[in-house]
Amino acid sequence: MRLPLTCMKCAVGANASSHPPYPKYVELRDDGRYEFTCEKGHTTVTVLQEQKFEVLFDLGAYAILDGYYREAVASFTSSLERFYEFFIKASLFEDGLEESAFAETWKEVSSQSERQLGAFIFLYLKCFSERPALLRPKQIKFRNEVIHKGKIPSRSEAIDYGQAVLETIRPIMQRTKTALPIGVQQTVLNHLKNSRKQDESQSVTTMTIATTISLNDGSGNEPSLEEALSEKEWWRARW
Repeated sequence: MRLPLTCMKCAVGANASSHPPYPKYVELRDDGRYEFTCEKGHTTVTVLQEQKFEVLFDLGAYAILDGYYREAVASFTSSLERFYEFFIKASLFEDGLEESAFAETWKEVSSQSERQLGAFIFLYLKCFSERPALLRPKQIKFRNEVIHKGKIPSRSEAIDYGQAVLETIRPIMQRTKTALPIGVQQTVLNHLKNSRKQDESQSVTTMTIATTISLNDGSGNEPSLEEALSEKEWWRARW
């Protein structure tokens, strides 16, 4: 999975009779910050707005298309775990918690997924007075066999698991956007801010991409994983 970036200086300078600048495809970065220099020597800094759970889920989808089903399960699992982190942030920021306080405390659980899951469950209970819907025991058993025991899943098993993750994240994400709008907005803004260097002197642009799980999508369109794979296969074949 690569991102198409366009030099904004070239794009602004292009007139109606000239061709728009061709995009430069770059590899994904963990920090969501992309800096490149175009053929004309312009340096562009772009920050990807999507949260990590959105990007990780699509990495799982592309892994299926490439035939790497074990890697797909791992990416779907990471997507779900990072969604739990997103919810924790949104719920705490909704209550006015400073990001510095969150970052300092998160260090205590950053390497312990079970503690993060526990934090998610009880913050969800606090927000909505009910337990959240989680993966079923059968799906958890399958995940553990793949991640920890070296099980090599089939394509159908990887898709079934990815669909289960999709159906876990989507309703909670929509509920979070409605109930915790300030927290969601602050989480996104903090992500964009943290992707900038403190001594940044040049302008920084943001970009958004279409992902299977999307915070920005308000259309109500919720394709299944199979449908999303068909769409991604079409784009991959075209480009």
